[in-house]
Amino acid sequence: MKSNKIILSVIGIMLLFLFFNIFSSYQKSESHLSFQFKLISDQSDDYQLFYITKESQEWSEEQSIHQAYDRSGTWKTFKYKIPKDVYSLRLDLGNQKAIVKIQDAQLKGNSKVAISLSEIMTKQHEVKIISQVDDELELGVADKDPHIILDIKPHRDAAIQGNSLFNTTWISFASIITTLVSLYIINSIKEVYRFLKEIYKGRRLITSLAKNDFKTKYASSYLGVVWGFIQPLLTIITYWFVFQIGLRSGNVSDVPFILWFIVAIIPWFFFSEALSSATNVYSEYSYLVKKVVFKIELLPAVKITSVLFVHLFFIVFIFVMYTGYGYYPNIYNVQLIYYLICTIALAFSVSLLTSSVVLFFKDLNQIIIIILQIGFWFTPIGWSYTMISGFWINIFKLNPMFYIVEGYRDTFIKQVAFVDHPYYTLYFWMFCATVLVIGVKSFKKLKPHFADVI
Repeated sequence: MKSNKIILSVIGIMLLFLFFNIFSSYQKSESHLSFQFKLISDQSDDYQLFYITKESQEWSEEQSIHQAYDRSGTWKTFKYKIPKDVYSLRLDLGNQKAIVKIQDAQLKGNSKVAISLSEIMTKQHEVKIISQVDDELELGVADKDPHIILDIKPHRDAAIQGNSLFNTTWISFASIITTLVSLYIINSIKEVYRFLKEIYKGRRLITSLAKNDFKTKYASSYLGVVWGFIQPLLTIITYWFVFQIGLRSGNVSDVPFILWFIVAIIPWFFFSEALSSATNVYSEYSYLVKKVVFKIELLPAVKITSVLFVHLFFIVFIFVMYTGYGYYPNIYNVQLIYYLICTIALAFSVSLLTSSVVLFFKDLNQIIIIILQIGFWFTPIGWSYTMISGFWINIFKLNPMFYIVEGYRDTFIKQVAFVDHPYYTLYFWMFCATVLVIGVKSFKKLKPHFADVI
């Protein structure tokens, strides 16, 4: 017993140093800079900042941030979060004629750097410099796509350098929490391994029960299993009509909106349906729960596999849609297998916990329904996360479905490998592992009482 504690202590110290270095590296390479300035104008308008990280890139909505100026005649501070590897900026100054004054421009990272817009301005379109006093720049703006191009590179490295006390404290705190979570997972590896081994042994039974579940779900209807495909298709058409026709959403990153949309909503359909079904599985299969000889830990996997049949159809649907628009399969599409595994892992780990607890806390089912309804809008499915500021982006990234939805878009649109997001990949799998451990422990503790409450 003492030897185990000593081993865990040694591992804990090693992990603490490891995670401190990881978070330090993340702070230097993955976090953002803040480009900010004060502005006053005689017209209310929308100011949009575009950024590129390579000279060969083109300005796109996907790499842009909107901020509204809604109180004309008053000073307002604009703050835009931009990548640390930013190459150039383009500031769009509204859509109507106006007199605009800008002052106190700064680039903030680990240190703060004051910049002069007139010095880094390399190009201006439909914008006329009226005057410049100290750091205040007065501009005359036309109503035909007025914008200025800013070369931010001379000040970028200076803003990145340095390390504040707050950053060090945050890194230390995050390292300690991550280390404790890792030790908790490591200490439960054997228990989780034995549990997953039983799931693997019952894989044939899971497949058989899943097929039967899929057939019986729509057995009483005239169209049968066809409803499993019609309902998601109608939902996709409805949302497409609302966003593209009603709200007039245009192409995103030069990709038709419908293609950008379906690769996000389809994995969400799978996760939400799998979680909802698996959460209530013990109540639905109460006759099996009361049988001592049946391994009821297989049941959540049965529901997830049943929902997977429909999801596989819609994966084919994605490829058909993209091919129809002239986007043919490529090597990046192979990582769809990885993100499918991610979705299954997330649904299984969460549903293992919820299916055990819901029998004793009936309100959990309603809470999950509400969370899924809110979660749809808090996941960038019908909107791009580049529309919000850097702080809120980090908050939204705590949602593990953010990783999966953007992963599907990386696979089909951006053509980015998942290994290019090492830190968020680490976070996602630690989240799944932690919830899985809690789910396994909860299941084993509550299992003896299942029959009493059903």
